[in-house]
Order: sequence, then structure tokens, then C-alpha cells
Amino acid sequence: MKRRLGLLGVGALAVVAAVVIAPWVLRGVDFFRVRQVELVGLRYLAPEQVLEALALARDRNLFDDNGEVARRASTLPGVVAVRIERRLPGVLRVVLVERTPVAFAPGPAGLVPLDGNAHPLPYDPTVTGFDLPVVERPDTVLTRTLSLVRTADSSLFRRVDAVSHGAGESVILELGQRRVLLQATSTVEEIRAVEAVRRHLERTGRPFVTLDARFAGWVVVRRGRV
Repeated sequence: MKRRLGLLGVGALAVVAAVVIAPWVLRGVDFFRVRQVELVGLRYLAPEQVLEALALARDRNLFDDNGEVARRASTLPGVVAVRIERRLPGVLRVVLVERTPVAFAPGPAGLVPLDGNAHPLPYDPTVTGFDLPVVERPDTVLTRTLSLVRTADSSLFRRVDAVSHGAGESVILELGQRRVLLQATSTVEEIRAVEAVRRHLERTGRPFVTLDARFAGWVVVRRGRV
């Protein structure tokens, strides 16, 4: 019994030693040189921008320490989280989570993407080709409403061309020639109710211009603007 325990102890130490030593040994093996970099989750940042930030050496080995690479990627504006993965024999996967833009606002050099808190984001829409509603200026009430609409129903969000303040505490979503009136304090459930009404009206061929959801528990359908 003691001999068996002794053998198990030696075996466990051998495994630990292999785990510790193997990466150090493999870093010198050219077979594991990084030949391909995969950028996963990238939607708004330009790939060239990310690769430049990673600053990978040409002779980088798959088993080199990735802590510094992850740190450099995490400093990119708009990046929320980074995870580095290895795929043998030579693929380095960089998994990114980006901050989601919800609106455009006019800036000195053109439209600037904003996140849900109206913070500017370093994304170039001419490179990645995304489309967003427009606000006159950075405004947390409007961008947070848009973020809620995006969470509630992405189909409705994609239809929004612009958003602005309405009377009192209301928010106006412009959908082409139609519009939706919401309270700034609207919930996900209320927004989903609006979209359900809109889909029903379109499916049944009933004309409308305005959907007014400023009244608790009601969506008022109007044939003209108010």
C-alpha cells in the first residue's frame, strides 16, 4: 500500500513537471511557430487596427506567454474583454468582445459612433459598413433608449433612422415615414408590445403613421402625426 502511494506521488510530480516544463521546451520548436492569427468576435474594429495593436513578432511561438498580447489587445478603445486561445500546431485565436454602438452623432470629421452611455467609440463605419440611427448630439437618454430597443427587438432597432426628444419625458423613434413614441422610462416588455402591434398592423394591411406607447399598458395607433 505504501509503495503504491509512493508511486502515485512520483507520478503526480511527473505530471506537474511536464505541465511546467513542456511550454518552455516547446517554445523552441519551430513546428509550433504561429503561422495564422484568427480574430474572433470582431465586428466594428478594423482587423488591421487589431493586428497592429497585437504587435506579434514574426518568430512568435504558439507556446509563448500570451499575457502581454491580451493586455495590448485590451487597451484598444472599444474592447471590453479579450481571450487568447491556441490551436495546434500554429494558430493563435484572439477572441474579442467589443462595446456595442447604438447611434451616430455628428462630429468634426463626420459621424461618430456612440455606445449606450453616449460615449464615442473608435469605429470607422466606412471600413466595417455598419448602419445606426442618428442623434443630433451625444445624449444619454436617447442612447440608453436605443440600447433598450436593441435589446428588446433587434428588428425594430434596425428600422430606426433617427431618435429625438419629444414632449415631456418622451422619446421619438423615426422609422422612415412612420414613428414610435416612447416614454424615456419604457421597459423591454413595453417596447416588445409596440413591435408586436407594428407587425400585426403590417401583416393585416392596416395603415398607420404613429404608434404611441406613452400610456401605461396601451399602444395607441394613429393614422397621422401628433
